[in-house]
Amino acid sequence: MPVSVNFGMSMTSWFDMFGFTPDSQQDTEGFLKSIEVLKQAIKEQIEVHNVPSEKIIIGGFSQGAAISLATLALLDIKIGGVVALSGFVTIKDKIKELHRNDINHETPIFQGHGIQDDLVLCEYGEKTSDFYKSLGFSNYQFKKYNGVGHSASEEELVDAIKFIDSAINKNRPIRRLSITGRIVNNAGGGGCPELR
Repeated sequence: MPVSVNFGMSMTSWFDMFGFTPDSQQDTEGFLKSIEVLKQAIKEQIEVHNVPSEKIIIGGFSQGAAISLATLALLDIKIGGVVALSGFVTIKDKIKELHRNDINHETPIFQGHGIQDDLVLCEYGEKTSDFYKSLGFSNYQFKKYNGVGHSASEEELVDAIKFIDSAINKNRPIRRLSITGRIVNNAGGGGCPELR
């Protein structure tokens, strides 16, 4: 889709963006449509594939993190957790208006952010964490990573994987995990780090 902040050039995007600061113009309609896409994907996992909702972890990077956090706030079913890397909050007033239940207030959230992120400033990430905590989300972990820009480091990915493992396997000890440099393609066309 064409993205305004990218001089109108097409790129993979959940919604249009006009800037990278909290006061930038927002694509409210596109953002809310993306939340519905994610909600439908969750519903499909539960109804078609019989995945227990508490085993579903949603997450993303940058825009994907913003969509995942907002989706959690607007869900009416309990899920297992959220991983948000280099994320931010957009359409705060609309999310606050539409956030009507506390079903996921104790759902674990891991938010990681690079201190040297010059696209979505780390301060914006911290304000995002503060916003969702103000809505009542209490099981919220925000962690900063030194030397990391608008990307993810190996340390951050290991922390995210440990978080996912812990959220899915609540009463089992966390396994020792590390990431190799090899990327393994998944069915969605993207890649994920190989675990060993």
